[in-house]
Amino acid sequence: MILSAPALLSGAALGLGATVATAGLLRPRADLGDLLRRSDAGRLENLEPRAATTEASAWDRAGARVLALVGESALRLPNQELDLLGRTPSQHVGKRLSFALVGLLMPSFTVALIALAGISVPFTPPALAAIGLAVLFSLIPNIQAREDAARARREFRYAIASYLEMVCLERAADAGPSEALRRPTELGEGWVFARLRDALTRAELAGIPPWEGLKQLSEELGVPELGAPADIMALAGEEGAAVYSTLRAQARSLRGVLMTDAQAEANAVSEKMIVPVTALVIIMSVYMAYPAITKIMAA
Repeated sequence: MILSAPALLSGAALGLGATVATAGLLRPRADLGDLLRRSDAGRLENLEPRAATTEASAWDRAGARVLALVGESALRLPNQELDLLGRTPSQHVGKRLSFALVGLLMPSFTVALIALAGISVPFTPPALAAIGLAVLFSLIPNIQAREDAARARREFRYAIASYLEMVCLERAADAGPSEALRRPTELGEGWVFARLRDALTRAELAGIPPWEGLKQLSEELGVPELGAPADIMALAGEEGAAVYSTLRAQARSLRGVLMTDAQAEANAVSEKMIVPVTALVIIMSVYMAYPAITKIMAA
């Protein structure tokens, strides 16, 4: 027997209510990861006053509840991309739940709209179609997060190119390795320089060299362009090597890579425009030639 979408929704609502009631009766357990993060005195957010944040939405709270019941490993969240974008796992899971609900209700909603239009529907959408759409729609936030993270990494690389130039100027002014890495972050603006300042502050609190903090940040965010300058500055800090020319070469190489990527992206966009422009030319040619062709055929 094929169940209909309303029957599936009723069963899902009943099961969800029973789950929520059972979870409410159980004694809540604190999240171990959250407790460890709070007890870590080296984290920057425990030392600076927290900025005022907006109240969590209902979807965020639902996402946090799902994470508490299922766990992040079962959902396979793109944690690196979320960290780069500054989004919490609960926000991402809540967004996935909202998209899944849209996919689940889409067949019934479409049939209801058709019925309101006065058109009789000879069939009822099966429950499997609603489940399939819910699964597909729940994957859309993952795709969006990866696309947004790719754009954020591109912006990060542009900022790193400017950061390298400023570090080179500091080294040319006989600044020490640590000072050369920190001073440009105090002058720069934007979220990239804020992440660099946070990484350097965490490194200072942890008692490790600043270039190690930058290298850790590059591994956390998946931006290797930051790890190479950190290795270069490690040579200056640990062995006293002159790295000005090496840093300038690294900055020039990064600018060349960024320019090549920009040209490749522009070429890809131009190639995508070939098909619509060609179709428009063909349509206009047929539109202009059609009257003449009909007269010739009628003669």
